[in-house]
Amino acid sequence: MKKIIVLTLIVLFSGCAKNPSLTTQKLLEAQRLNVLEQPIIYPTQQPAEVTSVIRVLQPGEETGWHKHMVPLHAYVMEGTSTIEFETDGDIHAHTFSKGEAWVGAADVWHNASNKTDQPVAVFVVFMGADGLENTINR
Repeated sequence: MKKIIVLTLIVLFSGCAKNPSLTTQKLLEAQRLNVLEQPIIYPTQQPAEVTSVIRVLQPGEETGWHKHMVPLHAYVMEGTSTIEFETDGDIHAHTFSKGEAWVGAADVWHNASNKTDQPVAVFVVFMGADGLENTINR
């Protein structure tokens, strides 16, 4: 866990050192609703636990259908990702490109994929709680 956070910080801050324009503050998103326009609800049963990961999908790769039981904030560092959400038996697709951010929908089945010929890298921060799974695979 600590290795992932340290690696994330190194990746983020090494980019700032190479590009001075990145050292200024940039608001990514201020949101009260998730990607499906539902209110963001934080788990309150256990102590808070924040986890971060950089997920890279190669061209043609998918995450597989899964859901998150906690809110998350995602930011596309490189490339373009397509995410299909299953709600009430229907599939809704959203596409996010480099520089875009969103809050994921908790407890909703979805599948992220890379439909391009370039890798996609997404920085994800899970706003969870001790003892709750961040991700559940179908």
